[in-house]
Amino acid sequence: MRICEIIANKKYKRILKTIAEKQGAIDFWWSSELEDGRQIYTMVVTDDARQSLIDSIQVLFEDDKEAKILILPVDASIPRLQEDKDKNSDIKSKTTREELFEQVSKGINFNINYVFMVILSSIVATIGLSEDNIAVVVGAMVIAPLLGPNLALSFAATIGSKKLAISSLKSLIIGIALTLGVTFSISFFSDINSLSNEIISRTKVGLGDIVLALASGAAAALSMTTGISASLVGVMVSVALLPPAASFAILLANERYEMAAGALILLLINTVCVQLSGSLTFICQGFRGRTYLEREEAKSGLTIFMSFWIIIISILIASALYVN
Repeated sequence: MRICEIIANKKYKRILKTIAEKQGAIDFWWSSELEDGRQIYTMVVTDDARQSLIDSIQVLFEDDKEAKILILPVDASIPRLQEDKDKNSDIKSKTTREELFEQVSKGINFNINYVFMVILSSIVATIGLSEDNIAVVVGAMVIAPLLGPNLALSFAATIGSKKLAISSLKSLIIGIALTLGVTFSISFFSDINSLSNEIISRTKVGLGDIVLALASGAAAALSMTTGISASLVGVMVSVALLPPAASFAILLANERYEMAAGALILLLINTVCVQLSGSLTFICQGFRGRTYLEREEAKSGLTIFMSFWIIIISILIASALYVN
């Protein structure tokens, strides 16, 4: 449930009231007229009706750049507002396209905090992998910021946002590059164990690894759209990305090229699988562009995106079988 607050000219009162009634808003009210001739219109809307209501309002204000639409959370209400729920229904999205866009955009901000998080997680992962300390490796998975760019890229492909896709791809590439650089430097200038069980286990690709990556991507997407706790899912996705990246850099620094190739293939397969299953999950959740043009562009781009990843996965699996 959300509060949708609209700040717009008083002339929109009648049509906004009609939209609220037609889209099934639980409640609707407005403020007195402000000094500049605008009013604040407030709607309480259920999760199921929220996207269609916001789409209708956006169409109304397509040419009005002065209007503002704010989406606010409802933590509790007194008396309690009941939403109609079908216990036997499929899992549905509890967020809107616009809310999810803002959420994933925050995860791709390339700033000093992102850089430090990548560096710190790489240091922790290097130590944990070399010492066969699974608890330390899990710690690196928790702080690794690689989840955001992956989900953002999947979502960008789903709705056809080129700007979001470029930004998320940039953050993802830089994040992985930083991980490789930091881990390689530590391994090259220090005497660490490059043949620990944790590292060796990530030099071979099996069916279980592919299934894990696909499940991680799907679970991560579900966590953002249905309100499931994102912390556990973040760990799942990091399992598929950070350890093989660190293992590849450690082995490369110690000139164990054949084993490093296996870790690199695992990293690439997991990254691609997360992208693919994430996009499929967003599609199944019903996310798409708002306008007809956006949907057509997204459809075309998504076809290319899916085809490319499927081809890459096939090549990587073939490479993994050859290396193994």
